[in-house]
Amino acid sequence: FFRSARGVDLSTDDSDDGGEREMFGMSVYGSTPIDAQRAVGARAAADALDGAHGTPATTTRWRRVGVVVATSLAMVGAVPIARSWKLGKTKTVRTRFAVDVGCLTKETIDAHWPEFFQHDITGAEVILRGKPPFEFGGTNRDVGGIALHQEGFSSIYSTVMDVNLGEQYGFALINAAGERMFELGNSARFINIHQPVLTEGSCLAEINAGGTVYRNRQVPTEQSQITLNANGEYDAEGTWGSCTGLKCPVTVKLIATVQGDGDNVYGIEEQKAMKEIWKKYKGHFSIVSAGVQNTWGLDTVTNRLAWTRNADLNPYSDANWKFVSNANAGSSGAIKDFDAGYDDVMGVTADDKVWQRPVSGANSWTAAGHSGSRLIQTTLGRTQVWGVNSGNNLYRSTLPMHSESTWVDEIGGVKQVEVGDADCFIVLTDNKTIKRKQENGGGTWVTVLSSTNIPAAVSAIDQVAVGETSLWILSTNRELFSCKLPCNGPSEVHIVTDAPKGIMSIDAGKVPHP
Repeated sequence: FFRSARGVDLSTDDSDDGGEREMFGMSVYGSTPIDAQRAVGARAAADALDGAHGTPATTTRWRRVGVVVATSLAMVGAVPIARSWKLGKTKTVRTRFAVDVGCLTKETIDAHWPEFFQHDITGAEVILRGKPPFEFGGTNRDVGGIALHQEGFSSIYSTVMDVNLGEQYGFALINAAGERMFELGNSARFINIHQPVLTEGSCLAEINAGGTVYRNRQVPTEQSQITLNANGEYDAEGTWGSCTGLKCPVTVKLIATVQGDGDNVYGIEEQKAMKEIWKKYKGHFSIVSAGVQNTWGLDTVTNRLAWTRNADLNPYSDANWKFVSNANAGSSGAIKDFDAGYDDVMGVTADDKVWQRPVSGANSWTAAGHSGSRLIQTTLGRTQVWGVNSGNNLYRSTLPMHSESTWVDEIGGVKQVEVGDADCFIVLTDNKTIKRKQENGGGTWVTVLSSTNIPAAVSAIDQVAVGETSLWILSTNRELFSCKLPCNGPSEVHIVTDAPKGIMSIDAGKVPHP
């Protein structure tokens, strides 16, 4: 928690020191008991640390002591419970604690214990402040860390339990090395230890205690302030180190596959693609396409087609991929190319027929457009579906598609078409020219790159993808470049230095709208 009066962060309230070690009890109420044996171990480790105060810390010791203290913050403190804290008739509320760890910023990571984040985040805990004078940690250590459980394959960890009205709480992260980091600020008591912070302390509840003001997360103090969800629970949720009630934003994800056997799917949030390392996910596909919430993948060797929620892409298991039928009526065979849109996935088969199905994965393929519709590649925008036929001619049709939908002939000599939220981009068959037009078909074609001005580093274009902020250009040398939208020429084209090597398919998710 955050002491705002002097800008100093303490792990306990100084005014409580005299009585801290005299009070023992349980600060978790309801059906989640605290293990007394676990309490003994935590107190023993903490007492050993207390004896070491004042000793200068080497880098190694800094890491070791940091782990001990962070662990003691996230575990049950105190000695064996000699007498129970009498709760009397204190009112409780069934509460769902949930923290989303999926949007930690690079700035937060770099500023606070960056070594911690060299390991993957593998879990989270909720830590209660407990009944005064107990605190989150420090020298009284009476509050335990209650494990949160990952929701599916998402970045959200949660649990449900009964707590007192007015309970103060925070969340701890656990990494693959077993280290824990709580949302505490720099502690004057543990000055040589890591300095994680509650990064948006100004938007949390102000709690008056010990003659100063703390900013902690807090369950409402009155029943009249409680709004229950459909399950009869109060939602105490947020993102780690940020405001109560916030969730990680739905952002456009870049998704790619690379050459080679084994897992070959990589992804990153678009706004991080130019400055951070892409994450490798489980799954092997030839082609991938991302919508707002879901990503679809196709293995063109086995013809296996699958989809997953973007939030469920993970580096540890491919069980998140849900395989669906890739067969169509008659003799059309399997889908060979497709694009995920806002509502539908549009695909084409070996006979160039056009098919569609819900992007959610429900139902099966149905014909899109009139019976004569033939394309070899499609892309879905907000208002139009665009496609290229075997003669390299470009067409578009208004969404949603139905059996009587017709096509507007746009331009010839097209190798690939991709649309974003506002613009349509095409790559011509010379592999050097990119043109742009409005997604709805309005306006005229504007040349972005051509054989006379294409950057030498790009040389030739394999394919493009259109995101929320940039046009993404994959060269035939398998190097990725970006051009900030609306992409006004070669001077705005820059290489993505940390992109995966050997990319063979790239797509940007659709731009989310309310």
